[in-house]
Amino acid sequence: MKERVVVFGDAIIAIILTIIVLELPIQTAANGIVDIVSLLRAIGIYFISFCFVANLWFQTGYAFNKIEQVKNKELVIYLLLLFFLSLVPSATRLLIEDTTKQTLLIYGVLTLIVTAVMRRLITALTKQALKEDHQRKHRIAELNKQDALSVVLRVIILIFGLFFIKPVLIIYLVLPIMAFLQNIVDREEDNLLASLDSQQQADYFQDRNQVWGNSMRRYSTLLRDSMKEGSEQDPDRWKQVMAVWEDHIDKEINERKEHLPSLNGNEKRRMESEITRLEKQKEKLMMQKALTEQNRGQEKGLRKQRLKQRNFRK
Repeated sequence: MKERVVVFGDAIIAIILTIIVLELPIQTAANGIVDIVSLLRAIGIYFISFCFVANLWFQTGYAFNKIEQVKNKELVIYLLLLFFLSLVPSATRLLIEDTTKQTLLIYGVLTLIVTAVMRRLITALTKQALKEDHQRKHRIAELNKQDALSVVLRVIILIFGLFFIKPVLIIYLVLPIMAFLQNIVDREEDNLLASLDSQQQADYFQDRNQVWGNSMRRYSTLLRDSMKEGSEQDPDRWKQVMAVWEDHIDKEINERKEHLPSLNGNEKRRMESEITRLEKQKEKLMMQKALTEQNRGQEKGLRKQRLKQRNFRK
């Protein structure tokens, strides 16, 4: 059933993109010369809609890949999303024919509705895909925060568009590109979480800000790593992250041990419990590091063996 739903959605999105490009007007002057300025403006608006629809296809496709079956609730939300998305060609045509405050408002309201429904769908699919309660809780909370920020931002853009048309057109172009990059970052972080066990995942969400330093550094690092060729097959791809995480744990342990002598009673027992938890967390990271080194050694051995076999055949 999931495959049929995804294929149906892909077909609808392909038709929508086709209709949008067919709406491109080619205006000519009395002497038959094409109005280049008008054509370039129309292509620019089409590109905005193309990026918006393509980003929606990418994000929903990745979210559907995480689940095994589509529940009735997600199916209804997806069909509702496709309904509103099918109105995008008409809104794009209005915007191309007469770029005014009214047509920009219509386009903005429609993309706001589509974005809100899409974000709810992705949140529902993510909640269904995650099995661990702790990971699900943190991930859903983060998605809800992103959803709220996205809606508030688009409402502000709607109001801004009533006064400044051209700057808002540029913003509508940047938004799907930024959302596309954010989805890549989320996917890369999911790959990192997949390499951890359930307890390490819980520890990661608890220490994430300390591990990365800040959200901007996390965003840029994950985005840069995702662009590297063959990064998914690199056994050392998370080595630096794990090293920083281990250093952070060492600092936390040392700080707590320094304060331990000055504590008494329940506070001392609580501090000792935290130290024990951190030491176990560090031990797991060291075990994972050793396992990674072992896997890398095995891969090197296999590569050498294959090289010898090729040389022998020659």
